[in-house]
Amino acid sequence: MNRFLLASLLSLAIGLAAAQELQLEKQVFEIGRQLRCPVCVSESVADSNAQISIEMRQLIQEQLEEGRNEREILAFFQERYGDWILLNPPKRGLHLVVWLLPVLVGLGGAFTLVVLVRRWLKSTATPLEVDETELERVRAELEHASEGPSKSL
Repeated sequence: MNRFLLASLLSLAIGLAAAQELQLEKQVFEIGRQLRCPVCVSESVADSNAQISIEMRQLIQEQLEEGRNEREILAFFQERYGDWILLNPPKRGLHLVVWLLPVLVGLGGAFTLVVLVRRWLKSTATPLEVDETELERVRAELEHASEGPSKSL
């Protein structure tokens, strides 16, 4: 009976250790998805197989084992690499301009479009003023043209 109890406790301990290891690995990849691979640039540390990404994941795991939280780990990498390392950089300084510029350009374009459409509608609503002698000249030319093709060919 003691052996059975000991074996059960041992397998439970092994199961708990494996579950903790899986949870730790999951956390490593969650944090890694927020960091840009310095080599691949278009991939996160979690997705990249570059050597530096592997080393960064090991460093994340070590820091998690030391008791640091996600915010502290991200600040650690941000301090060493700058805001660039974050896939979702903070919205301040130059990054704020990058976030706001498309919105401002879109609003400016919409405003310009509204102004141009209003001008166009206003110009089409006002009747054209034509000199009566010019109108008679155009009518005469149209009548002359509709009489038939010219025989000068």
